[in-house]
Amino acid sequence: MATFLDLQERYLYLIGETDVSTITDIAKSHLNYSIKDILNAFPFSWNLKSADLTLSSGTADLPTDFNPHWGIYDARIVNSNSNDDNIFDLIDLKERDEYGSTDYIYWITNDSGTYSFNTPVQSGTVTIYYYYIPDNLSGNDEICIVPDGEAVAYLAAAKNWIGDERNQQLKTDYEQEASIRIQSMHNHDLNFGSKTYEKSKVVDNSQLTTRGN
Repeated sequence: MATFLDLQERYLYLIGETDVSTITDIAKSHLNYSIKDILNAFPFSWNLKSADLTLSSGTADLPTDFNPHWGIYDARIVNSNSNDDNIFDLIDLKERDEYGSTDYIYWITNDSGTYSFNTPVQSGTVTIYYYYIPDNLSGNDEICIVPDGEAVAYLAAAKNWIGDERNQQLKTDYEQEASIRIQSMHNHDLNFGSKTYEKSKVVDNSQLTTRGN
């Protein structure tokens, strides 16, 4: 896995520079936003993390790093004394009145940037696996979540060609190389990278496919 320093060095090489000590905040921003772009391209299995939500009157705030583009992969109340967990299904907000307090369904709302998990079930602890956006990389030794650092570097280098010093052909070439690498990561993830969790955690992740917005 690439460090932030690795990404900076590769980015500079791609734009024809070498001295990492001169890298700008704009360049670092390009790298961090490229990571976000890749995470929004496909629902990767390595971009899942877990959290426990404590319901209060049927609602709980989602983690601040929750990525609404892909949302929640799995939500359930784990029953330690039973073989069957209570698994929640996502519904459309307008369908909520069709369900009662014993129905394990949920919908997501957004109040000024705070996303919330909502359900007719009034109380309990819901364990979720969700897609997330990591904090921006800042320290040189910090590790990039994206397995293919080259994809990040190429995409960031493509973002460099948007000002006065514009090189449309090079921008297009770098975007195409990044796209090929991102698609390759997705294909590899579908074929080899799926996560299988223990019972009462989350179902087999092998059926992850691209979803629309």
